[in-house]
Amino acid sequence: MTRKALILLTIILSFLSSAQADSPEEKIAPEKPGWELVFEDTFDNVTVLNPEKWVDAYRPGRAEYSALKSGKPSVFDGQKANYVIENGILKLRVDRDLPKRKDVQTPCVSSIQTSRWTYNPQTGEFGTLDKFTTKYGLFEVRCRMPKGSGLHSAFWLVQKGAFEQEISPDGKRGKIGDGVVEIDIFEMLGRKVDARINDFNVHFTKNGHYEYRFDFDCSKEFHTWGLNWEEGKLTWYLDGKEIYVYEGPTPQCEMLILLGLYHNCRWTGPLDPNLAYPRDFEIDWIRVWKKK
Repeated sequence: MTRKALILLTIILSFLSSAQADSPEEKIAPEKPGWELVFEDTFDNVTVLNPEKWVDAYRPGRAEYSALKSGKPSVFDGQKANYVIENGILKLRVDRDLPKRKDVQTPCVSSIQTSRWTYNPQTGEFGTLDKFTTKYGLFEVRCRMPKGSGLHSAFWLVQKGAFEQEISPDGKRGKIGDGVVEIDIFEMLGRKVDARINDFNVHFTKNGHYEYRFDFDCSKEFHTWGLNWEEGKLTWYLDGKEIYVYEGPTPQCEMLILLGLYHNCRWTGPLDPNLAYPRDFEIDWIRVWKKK
């Protein structure tokens, strides 16, 4: 075989190997006896988010309300997500100048969700625009989170509706006894990545906060995080292994999905002035299962 032919063969084999590695067949949902797949996105063969599944902004309804009432919407409210989809991977991205903000130190977020609440200034009424919401189920995401002080990767279930949130349209934070309005399947703080700590939260309950310690760097490889939501019980999973069980008050309403990468949220630690951009929260796939 000539040198030129050998080089050509090597290129062809490399291409075929790469194509096979990125093949959608690798993301076929496994059979789960007793479960039905009710929501899925693998981000294969697309370059933009599916508008039938996702709202590509962070809590846009609150932004509209805040702007009308005070003229000074929160720095996070209503920001359009900055993202790319490459080789079947959704990358929620924070770059040096995107999402748009005053300067690199200004807080921002790249977030997507499966529902939003709306506000009609003419009638003063609130509503919802649902893509996907559900009550109970197994929620799973395969992802990789970025490192960096001031960064925060999140996978939440949030109760739909303007007044069923951790913070109301008027900016008032809820309190214990108000009922469960949010479940944090994970809140991975960039400043804690090296310490290998993940926050689980159930707002607002007395015993709904827990820090889970793991033995790997979640910025190096993809891992699958899951939550089984049942009445009175929440079970967290990591790569299919049960890691924590909460028993207590659970949501009584349907919840939406929120995935986001937050930048300089203050409580996540000071923003590293030497932080390299872009920083990506990479999502391979997300699935929701319901008991048959």
